[in-house]
Amino acid sequence: MGRASLQWTDEMLAALGTDKDAVLAERWGTSAKTVNLKRNSLGIAAFGHVEWTPEMLAALGQESDASLATQWGISKASVVAKRGALGIAPQDSSRGKQSQHSWQPNEVMLLGTASDADVAAQLGLSLAAVRNARMARGIAAARPQKPPIAKN
Repeated sequence: MGRASLQWTDEMLAALGTDKDAVLAERWGTSAKTVNLKRNSLGIAAFGHVEWTPEMLAALGQESDASLATQWGISKASVVAKRGALGIAPQDSSRGKQSQHSWQPNEVMLLGTASDADVAAQLGLSLAAVRNARMARGIAAARPQKPPIAKN
């Protein structure tokens, strides 16, 4: 025999979209799928869903992700994910300029030829920027030169 159908109260309907479906389902003793189907049938956006306006999209990368998230009342992760999906470089809050480095072919050729720290110092970039660029391109880290084994 199947379960008895859930009786939706006004309070339950009002709570849809205010928390994760799984959390509401646990509270009401039903499945997340049941809550999801009811929420969708009523056209209620999922909890945490952001309706991106043209103004919000235009602001991405112009201010820090944290600042925008605070202004809009959403998570920083939502801002980072949307900015990343659109290929917009982050704002570097420490210097007030864009932090994405535009790698030139001669700079890429240096990756993996010396330690990331040495390449970073040579190019005037952070160690993290060099490491991330090397790893994103699938370039192995430089191996330190081992001194030859002395034979007696």
